[in-house]
Amino acid sequence: MPIIKKIAEWLEDRTGIGDAIRRLAKHPVPPGSKWAYVFGSATLFCLVLQVITGVALSLMYQPSSSDAYRSLQFITDEARFGRLLRGIHYFGASGMIVMVGAHMIRVYIMAAYKYPREMTWVTGVFLFILTVAMGFTGQLLRWDSNGVWSSVVAAEQLGRIPLIGRPAARLLLGGDTLGSHSLSRFFAYHVFIVPAFIFLLVGFHLFLVLRNGISEPPKAERPVDKRTYRQWYKDMLAKEGFLFGLMPPGAT
Repeated sequence: MPIIKKIAEWLEDRTGIGDAIRRLAKHPVPPGSKWAYVFGSATLFCLVLQVITGVALSLMYQPSSSDAYRSLQFITDEARFGRLLRGIHYFGASGMIVMVGAHMIRVYIMAAYKYPREMTWVTGVFLFILTVAMGFTGQLLRWDSNGVWSSVVAAEQLGRIPLIGRPAARLLLGGDTLGSHSLSRFFAYHVFIVPAFIFLLVGFHLFLVLRNGISEPPKAERPVDKRTYRQWYKDMLAKEGFLFGLMPPGAT
């Protein structure tokens, strides 16, 4: 419709979001970037899925010790599409951890953490830690025996760290023991604090990917020379690269 088209054009002119998405989707990648390179995009897809389902679940979830478990029962048994949302969120969390782990293994095996992508690797390591933190903080929100005792064990282990262990455990639980205050704190961790750091690091991580490019498959007889690598990489992309998301020339 003309009115929708005009609104879209106005938003694009003022924000440039569409151009940024196109640049991200169409940035050139080196030859040899095949299925092993999809785990980063798969992790990002899982993150988007977790945000959408998490927001939907938060509209019905009650973060209080008296109502938390009962609200999950309502979501699962009575709310329309509630069981589906919980299932997607549960398996999406597992999928995100698996994908980010596979992505890091691929980066390490192919030595993609070396110059000029050291900072990309560092941000990826922190994103892996935050992903695990999201899964851990989400467990207690169920307020069942599994979630409660997982948090107790984690706090006990955290408290064994020399010097900072006890304050860190108190910070985690919101006190010396686990109780209703701990549930409120874990809800804040899971919904506000950890996602904020994830969004910031994901944005910086993608910026670094666009700036430094995706690493080419390593070759033993082709060492990286810091003085000439960037120009070599640019010339290689211009000659042999293909757009991200498209099949490379000659592939079947």
